[in-house]
Amino acid sequence: MKYVDICGFRAARIAFGSTDFGGKVSESTACALLDTYWQAGGNYLDTAHVYGDFVTPKNGESEKVIGRWMRENRLRDKIFLSTKGAHHMLGTPPLGRLSREELGRDMCESLEALETDHVDIYWLHRDNPSYEVSEVMENLQELVEKGYTKLIGASNWSTARILEANRYAEEHGLTPFFGNQPQFSLPVQTRPDDPSLVQADEEMLNMHKRTGMLMTPYSSQAKGFLYKLDTLGAEGLSEKSARRFLTEENLAIYARCKTVSAQTGLSVASIGLLWLCEQDFPLIPLAGASKPEQLKPLIEAADAEITKEQRDFIRKI
Repeated sequence: MKYVDICGFRAARIAFGSTDFGGKVSESTACALLDTYWQAGGNYLDTAHVYGDFVTPKNGESEKVIGRWMRENRLRDKIFLSTKGAHHMLGTPPLGRLSREELGRDMCESLEALETDHVDIYWLHRDNPSYEVSEVMENLQELVEKGYTKLIGASNWSTARILEANRYAEEHGLTPFFGNQPQFSLPVQTRPDDPSLVQADEEMLNMHKRTGMLMTPYSSQAKGFLYKLDTLGAEGLSEKSARRFLTEENLAIYARCKTVSAQTGLSVASIGLLWLCEQDFPLIPLAGASKPEQLKPLIEAADAEITKEQRDFIRKI
């Protein structure tokens, strides 16, 4: 597996996400998936205070599963650990809970669930424009100074707000956002269901190229679009995947992936992840799985490469 240096930590080039651990993905299955990822060389885990079960809901189940797995395998110091807080309460308007008290409570609950005294990077899961960036960055600085997190990041924040926040941090000697976590994938998503989810657009991509800020995009596998299209055909796509990704543009991207697959011997699904890894700025995709066979493209992509010519042939940005 190839790795990326993150402030001295040698982190896997593809992170393993855990949205449904403890919910749709049972703890036993989740642990089997974590074992497989770890044994393949993976050491970057991404979770969130709200992950685990969006149906019931039961916040923190994903973090608890990961916390127990790390403890039982004595792996906390070998894992680059990422979690998120400040998500709105489910069923309420999608605005981040960014007060000092709410951020502190979310962080402490996450640390308890994860059975650790710190995470390596802490993300704000949502923004709330009613808060000045000055207040948000001061609140986050307190978490850094308490040793609860080493790095901070923004998820589902606009480019303008990220830049404004980092200008304030620089001017006042505070910890800036180290990373950004938007939706970004090789297949282009259309018709998002949740308008509070931020997709990486041209402005955001240019910010990353200019600043070198890390991007760790979620939904990097486009709801399994390439994998399912290649193995099951269009009829095998879920209703959600078809609605978001089944377009002429993405079918053309799939056809070009097939060409590169024939050239390299790599699977179409792994090429979708590799395309992300080979961008001209630091990028670590967040990839998920609910079944062991779905880990194969992740593991294959984490130890392979495509040329820049192949990357731009598939889709140039």
